[in-house]
Amino acid sequence: MGVTHRSLSVAVESSFGSLSSSTGLPDASGLTYVSLPCERDPIIIYGDAVVSERNDARDGSFGIAPEPDTVWSSGARVRRRTGQVQMKIDITTIGSAADTYAANYMGYLLGAGFLSNVSTMKSDTLTSVTDVNTLVTANAANYSIGGLISSSVNGRAEYSAVTDNDASGDVTVSPAFSAGFTGTPLVRGMQTWFPGSRTLTGDRNYSLAFRVDGVGFRSYAVGCVLESIAFSLDNGRVMADLTYQSACIQDDHGNAAGPVEPEYNTGAPAFFRGSYVVVSDAAPQTSGTATTGDTLGRIALDVEDFSLTITNTLTPVGHSNSLLAMKDMEISDVSVELSLTVSDPNTTINNDFFNRTSRQVLVGCGPVGDGLGLALMLPAAYLTADPSKYDVSGNDITRQTLSYASGRFGGDVSNSAAGNSPVRIALGV
Repeated sequence: MGVTHRSLSVAVESSFGSLSSSTGLPDASGLTYVSLPCERDPIIIYGDAVVSERNDARDGSFGIAPEPDTVWSSGARVRRRTGQVQMKIDITTIGSAADTYAANYMGYLLGAGFLSNVSTMKSDTLTSVTDVNTLVTANAANYSIGGLISSSVNGRAEYSAVTDNDASGDVTVSPAFSAGFTGTPLVRGMQTWFPGSRTLTGDRNYSLAFRVDGVGFRSYAVGCVLESIAFSLDNGRVMADLTYQSACIQDDHGNAAGPVEPEYNTGAPAFFRGSYVVVSDAAPQTSGTATTGDTLGRIALDVEDFSLTITNTLTPVGHSNSLLAMKDMEISDVSVELSLTVSDPNTTINNDFFNRTSRQVLVGCGPVGDGLGLALMLPAAYLTADPSKYDVSGNDITRQTLSYASGRFGGDVSNSAAGNSPVRIALGV
């Protein structure tokens, strides 16, 4: 009974909070769960009880028990906690087993904070390459505006985003591929997650339920929405720290069945190796919606480390109808922080902060292939600190730190799907 081996499983909710139609109370026991291959240490029994403190008048030095903030069922108070569900997991892609993350744990985790678009182009051998920003293909209509595509160029993973797909067969992308992108290369589509913007502001795909299992204990967290995701590196392996806000957390220790073996994807973990970090050579369009998609050049940076944090501001839509005290959690704002550590300072961008210059920033990871690859993109990024203040605090080499936030982007010809979204996470399908 003292052993704390434990697992964390996730399921997509059919409705926020998984409320039973008969009792009005959360019941997530019948959902289909997938056990996550996440790190063990962040898995705990989450949440704290919500109470109303009693500060009544009294005739001595003693306290009065607080009133639990809950509902009654069958003459008794219903147990309820609220709080965060946290986990750390690497970005292992789906592999060749499927062409979408719709029924995959990576898709579940991201869909609770973002919208997503699946490219109908899975792989395509191009008819020709007009230039490093223009592809010619018989399948142009299958290239999703705003979606990312990948290709292996001279043995390295390269990525770009589609800004237009012309009926004549031309597809324009930005930022540019490298000069080695010639002939009739193979390109691959990706599934792209993005925050809702413009008329989609605040939208996400769904909410989640989590289940913690261990020897003698089981807990459920329902009505879970992504509050933040932070990408970082562990010896090159891309890790994601995810935090979800839960509307209600309850224990079900009487039905504990022990930890559940994790389910692993058949792809490969994303590594910050054999790939590029690219900024555009000019400013993207930031106002309106483009009539001609952006086709910006590229500047490859020598980046040794990066981190990206996307934070959703969650605002409960409160009501008294249920134990949850809310009918949903709206994403009322999104902030993005990207930090790049450049080992060979690039003087081209030294004046960007003072000139308020925007650039596209794309962080690529290897490998690419069928169901492989990870790319993180800010289509219009601006600096929040002066890049000419080099880091010379060490005794080895001079470094340049680039701190970016996401601005408004208007360089795609359409606002549908991922078009003109402010930040994008793309995984290979």
